[in-house]
Amino acid sequence: MDNNDISMDKSMLSIAQTIWNGRKTIITVGIIAVIISTFASLLVKNQYKATATIFPPVANQVSKELITENKQEGLTTFGETEEMEQFLQVLSSRTLKDKVISRLNLQQHWEIDSTSKGFRFRSYQKFDEQIKIKPTRYQSINIEVLDRDPEWAAKIANTVVEYSDSLMRSIKAQVAVNALKALEKQYLMVEQDLNSLQDSLAAVMTNGVIDPKRQAGQFYKEYLNALSKGNKSTLSILNKEVAKLGGFGAKHTRYTFEISDLSTQLNELRKSIVVARIEANQEIPTQFIIDKADIPDKKAYPKRSIIVVTSTLAAIIFAIFLLFLQEYLKRLKI
Repeated sequence: MDNNDISMDKSMLSIAQTIWNGRKTIITVGIIAVIISTFASLLVKNQYKATATIFPPVANQVSKELITENKQEGLTTFGETEEMEQFLQVLSSRTLKDKVISRLNLQQHWEIDSTSKGFRFRSYQKFDEQIKIKPTRYQSINIEVLDRDPEWAAKIANTVVEYSDSLMRSIKAQVAVNALKALEKQYLMVEQDLNSLQDSLAAVMTNGVIDPKRQAGQFYKEYLNALSKGNKSTLSILNKEVAKLGGFGAKHTRYTFEISDLSTQLNELRKSIVVARIEANQEIPTQFIIDKADIPDKKAYPKRSIIVVTSTLAAIIFAIFLLFLQEYLKRLKI
C-alpha cells in the first residue's frame, strides 16, 4: 500500500471519527430541526389550486365561417402558436386584472387596504403570485389559481376565463364597428353609382337600343335584303336605326359592363357587411373551454413532509459542517 492510499484511509477515518464523536450533537440538532420544521409547516396556511384549460381558435373571422360553405378553419379549429400568444397577451393585460379584481373584490379577499398608498401595485403583485397563466406544449393555456379557500380558487380561475373571452370580444368589436361604418358608407356610394348607371341605361333603352349586338346583326341582314331589292324607303329607315344604334350602342355596352361590375362589388360589400355586423355584435365565443375550474378537494401547498425532511437534512448537514470546522480550529491551535 503506497503513501497516498494510507493518507486517504487516515482522512476517511478522521472524518468518520469526527462524525461519531459528534453523533449526540447531530442527533440533537436533527430532533430539534424536526420539531421546529414541523411546527413551522403547521403555521403555513393551506393553499388550494384550481385549474382551467382553454384553447384559442384559429385567427380567421369565425363570423365569416358562418356564412360561407367552405368551413375549413376558424369556427371549429384550434389555434396555434400565434393565436396562443395573442391570448396570453390578453390574459396578462392590466385591463383583465382590473376587471377580475373589481368583479370579485379581491383586494378585500386578499386583505389589501384599498385606501393605502401603493395598493394597486400590491394588488397586481398578489394577482401575479396567486394566478399563473401557463401555455402548454399542445397550444392550450392553463389558468392556475392558488388560494387558501378552495371555492375562491375555482371562482377566480373561472372568472379569469370569462373576462378573457369578453375582453377579446370587445377588442375585436372596436375594429369591427369602425369597419362596419366604412363598409356601409362604401355600400351607399356604390349603390348610388349603380342606380345612376341603371337610369342612364334605361334612358338609352327608351331610344330603342335594347341589345346592340343582336340588333346590329338583324339590321345588317335587313339592310342587305333591302339593298338587293332596291327598297329605298326601307334603306332610309334602316340608316336611321343604324345611326341611332351607333350613337347609343357604345353607351349601352359601357353602361351594361359597369352595372355588372358594380353589382358584383355591391354583392361582395353586402357579404362583408353581414360579417362585420356579426363581429361588431360579438356573440361568438373567442375561445374553446376544455376544462372549467372545479373546486379542489385536496391542498396543493404546503407539502409538509417535504418541508420537514429538507429542513432536517439541511440542519444535519450544517451541524456536521460546524463539527468539522471545530475540529479544524482545534488542530490549528495544536
